[in-house]
Amino acid sequence: MTGKRSRAIVNSALMVATIAACLIAQQQPSPPQFGGGVPGGGTRGNRGRPDGGAQEQRPPVQNNSPEQIEDRLGMLEEDLQLRADQRALWQTCEEKIIAYAADIGREQTRRLPGEPTLSSIQQIDHTVDIARNRLTALEDIASAAKTLYGTLTVQQKSVIDPRLANIVSSISNPARGGGPPRPKRPL
Repeated sequence: MTGKRSRAIVNSALMVATIAACLIAQQQPSPPQFGGGVPGGGTRGNRGRPDGGAQEQRPPVQNNSPEQIEDRLGMLEEDLQLRADQRALWQTCEEKIIAYAADIGREQTRRLPGEPTLSSIQQIDHTVDIARNRLTALEDIASAAKTLYGTLTVQQKSVIDPRLANIVSSISNPARGGGPPRPKRPL
């Protein structure tokens, strides 16, 4: 019994450390991605526009905003065509995912410019706390999703399989969800 318990503690510590490392890595600027077209965007000679003028730049859509997550979950819910007995399980899972997205959104905007700078150790401790909170939220989501998944038909599983994990992972990693990377901010 003691061996299993110590193995579980080590596994939990490794998971928290891995999540903390990922969070720290997210704070580092990422290299530019390869893209088509010419430097600075657009097309050569503005051939895409009949007047040859420069294209108006619009801000990119944040695919990981709580509103976008709710929209994506709503579309998934419609496509699942849930039975009455599945709706409460879906609602529980959906609420946990939306709460996770809101928590991450709040964390990204929490620090105010006038706050004193944290020491390196305080920053690392803060990152570990964030990782622990995210791990707990993800475990709650996983539990709710497993319970729901157990009630789904084969057809519903084929609908949910490619989409639910992508929605959840896009919350903490917006580039995976198709959105632009979050702006880097100091801790």
